[in-house]
Amino acid sequence: MRGTQDILGHRGVIQRLWSAAARDQLHHAFLFEGPVGIGKRTLALRLAMACNCEQSGVDLPCGRCDTCRQIAAGNHPDVLLLEPPADRASGTIPVDAVREVVRLAGFHRYNSKRRFVIVDPAEAMQPSAANALLKTLEEPPEGTGFILIASNPRSLLPTIRSRCQRVRFQAVSDDVIEAWLNSLGKPDAHAAAKMALGCPGQALSLADGEIQVRRELRESLLEVLSQHTTDWFAYTKKMASGDRQKWVPRVELLLEIIESMLRDVVMVASERDAALLNGEVSKDVRRWTAALWPDGVTTCAAAVQTTRQQLALNVFGNLALDALLATLAHELGDARRR
Repeated sequence: MRGTQDILGHRGVIQRLWSAAARDQLHHAFLFEGPVGIGKRTLALRLAMACNCEQSGVDLPCGRCDTCRQIAAGNHPDVLLLEPPADRASGTIPVDAVREVVRLAGFHRYNSKRRFVIVDPAEAMQPSAANALLKTLEEPPEGTGFILIASNPRSLLPTIRSRCQRVRFQAVSDDVIEAWLNSLGKPDAHAAAKMALGCPGQALSLADGEIQVRRELRESLLEVLSQHTTDWFAYTKKMASGDRQKWVPRVELLLEIIESMLRDVVMVASERDAALLNGEVSKDVRRWTAALWPDGVTTCAAAVQTTRQQLALNVFGNLALDALLATLAHELGDARRR
C-alpha cells in the first residue's frame, strides 16, 4: 500500500485534503459524512498516515515506514481512536472515554507531526459525551486535529456539527466496485456491487457471504408478514434472543433489507425496474408498490428509523420489532399475503 491509489473513489475529497495537508492548512475538525462502508474510516486513517509519514514526496503515505505501520496496526500513540467499547452492549461511547481522550490530547505529542483523534461513529456519543468534547473540539491543542465519522450526521448535536468542516463521501460506481471485487477473486461480484449502493465495504461483506444471509432474512420477513399476527411473536423473539451484541447486527441487517424493499418500491413506481435490489422477489416488490406508494413508503421508512432509535436506547428488541411488523402489516394490508 502506497499513496491513495488503492482507495476506491473519493478522488475529489482526497485531492482537497492532501492539498491542505501539504500546505499545513488542515482544518482542526472534520466531519466525514456518508453511508456505512463507503470508506470514511479508511480515508481518515490514511490521512493520519500521510501527515505523519517519515518519507517525503507527493505520493504519501509510503505505507512502509514505522509510523505508517504503527498507525495501520492501530497502536500509534498520537492517533487516538474513540469508539464504542467492544463489551458495551448499548454500542455507545461513554463520557469517561471522551474525557480520557481530551486529557490525552492535552499532553505533548510523542513523536508525530500532527496528532489525530478519530471518533467512529460520532453518533455513538450520547449528549453528555458530546458536550464533554465540545470545548476541545472548538479549540484543540496545537498540532491536534479531530475527525468525526458519521453515517447519520443529523443525529449529532448542532453544536458538534457547527464546529466541524463537513466532508461528504459520494457513492462509488458499481462498475468500479465490481472490478475491485473481481480482482480479489470474490464470488457474486456483480450482485454484491449492485446491492452495496456505492459502498465498497458493504460490497465486500456481501461478497463474503452476506448475500445469502440477506436472502434468508428477506425470505423469513416476507413469510412471517404473510402469517397471522400471533406468529410474529416467536419470530421477533428468535430474532432478538441471546447476547445483545450478537443479535443487534442481525436486526440491523433486517432493517436494511426492509429499506432496500422500500427503495425498490420507489424504483418500480418510477418505472426503473432494472435497478431493483430485490429482483429475485420482484412479485413481492410489485405487491408492496401497489400497497405502499406513495404515503406508505414514508410511514414504513419512519418506522424503521424509530426501531433503530429504540435499539440505541436499549429497548427490548422483540418489542421494537413487534411494533415495526405491525406498521408494515397495517400499511401493506392484503398485499402482505403471498
